Amino acid sequence: MNIKPRVQRIALAGGLFFILSTAHLFTPGQFMDGATYGAVSRNLAQGLGSAWNLWYTPELYPQFVEHPPLHFWLQSSLFHLWGDQWWVEDIYAILVWVLTALGIDRLGRWSGLSQRAIQWSLLLWTAIPIVTWTYGNNLLETTLSACMVWASATMVYGLRRNQWGYLFLGGLWIAGGALTKGPVALFPLAVPFWWHVAGNTLHAPIRRVVLDGLAALAGLMLPWLILWNLSEPHAYLSAYWSKQVVHSIEAIQTVSSRWYILGSFAMQMLIPAIIALGVRRFRPLSEGPWRLSPRSIAFAFIALSAVLPMMISLKQRDFYAVPAYPFAALALASFLDGHRKTGKTLHPRILWQWTLSLWALGFALRTLPEVHMSKDFTLRQSIHQAAKTYRGQTLYVSKELFTDWNLHAQCARVGQMYLKVEPSDLPRDATRLIYKDGRVFVLKN
Repeated sequence: MNIKPRVQRIALAGGLFFILSTAHLFTPGQFMDGATYGAVSRNLAQGLGSAWNLWYTPELYPQFVEHPPLHFWLQSSLFHLWGDQWWVEDIYAILVWVLTALGIDRLGRWSGLSQRAIQWSLLLWTAIPIVTWTYGNNLLETTLSACMVWASATMVYGLRRNQWGYLFLGGLWIAGGALTKGPVALFPLAVPFWWHVAGNTLHAPIRRVVLDGLAALAGLMLPWLILWNLSEPHAYLSAYWSKQVVHSIEAIQTVSSRWYILGSFAMQMLIPAIIALGVRRFRPLSEGPWRLSPRSIAFAFIALSAVLPMMISLKQRDFYAVPAYPFAALALASFLDGHRKTGKTLHPRILWQWTLSLWALGFALRTLPEVHMSKDFTLRQSIHQAAKTYRGQTLYVSKELFTDWNLHAQCARVGQMYLKVEPSDLPRDATRLIYKDGRVFVLKN
């Protein structure tokens, strides 16, 4: 079958992704954060809130400034198109996964990797457990990863051709990442530095290193300066900065050690590292003497630049490092490539057979009933039942139950039911929601 190598590479990695995400993608239900983001995006599509005044529930974040708005804007467009369907977030995840995979492919190509090394970079990235989990749970890191990979690919293209315009364009991609999840998106600003320092450009003067970095910084700053001088964006972004950046660093702690994020990153990299060592030992990509590639060094330091700054805060989660993994996978693929003559590539027909087999297995796994009964199945079913009568209504709950953030998220996303703390003088005809044995019940007082 005549098919472009780039399309075939992404289709093969997509088949592996489809298998590994069986329990998460195109199965109803999401992790708490993903359900929250889906509810906010759906609300925006239905006219509840506006672009710079996002809305979650009447009682919990009626002015949602927990994150910058780009992810919600993009996802709400799919809710506009298809309505309030449970699979809208999954379609979005597939789209941003493909966009990210295309970015990894281009970054590998523009940095000089062989065809087989690019294929392995996609497969190694896909094999990282937290990556497939993140895409199946509608987290902001999916959109952020796409922006970060394309920012870096665009800048590397400009660095290899000494064209500053592409560095500026890369800065615009970084601005998109910052408009998705704030300061954690700034790490591609280090791409020009690491690319030069690692030796990918011969005898680059300090002046060029500085000017390349300034070109990327200019691309980042231009859209942010425009937004900062507009009243609504200024108010939103100021509130976000105070609440989620400053307050999180000063007062919020989710881990006991600042080293958690680095340890988690290392653990997630075990599987792709073992696979890469196996390839190096039994099916080497290249022939002849091997030595460490400057590209591998640069990609490794770019990945660390994404992870290490997060240690400044004790608010850490394992999925925060997801935008770093494309670069870690590229570092391993560059390690496999080395500086040697590239060996034979697999016949396209063999790759195509593998691709079809992976996709067929992915579809077969999704027919298992156990897959669709995961992720708060009982809770979601009870919310669906209650929403037949109480959709769009605010229900009273106990003070203890009000702090169950997963219950808030599932009720808001699945049934558009919102929770409020019951007062001491609850009216006789008030409607109460109780949570027992993994399901919700709605009762009159």
